[in-house]
Amino acid sequence: MNKPTVSNITTSLIISTYNRSDALELCVKSVLRQSFLPDEIIIADDGSKEDTRKLIHQLAVSSVVPIIHVWHEDLGFRLASIRNRAIAKASKEYIIQIDGDIVLHKDFVKDHIRFAQKGSFVTGSRVLIKEALTKKC
Repeated sequence: MNKPTVSNITTSLIISTYNRSDALELCVKSVLRQSFLPDEIIIADDGSKEDTRKLIHQLAVSSVVPIIHVWHEDLGFRLASIRNRAIAKASKEYIIQIDGDIVLHKDFVKDHIRFAQKGSFVTGSRVLIKEALTKKC
């Protein structure tokens, strides 16, 4: 079986969020700085307030990648439900899921595609960076 390359696979990137528009903005901006862009960004919103909706609209207007906002009312923690709805909206062949409070390495999407294999999942973990280190950058 041939491994996918960045040129022959389409990707949907799903970002889950809840009332963290500050973090979501940084996350989406890191997605838009990828060495290989996803074909669509789907934001799975677990009932955030109006400021998050406004931010997503702002980002969508200026984005070179289509941004789709999938939202449901805040009736308690229902992350799995909104992720499932976002997956149902995904129109590309490969889905990457992340949380809305992370900043991606510039090759994150490209690396995912490089390791993709039919019938398999690629997982990873985060690196926590202390505030003192981020101030040096």
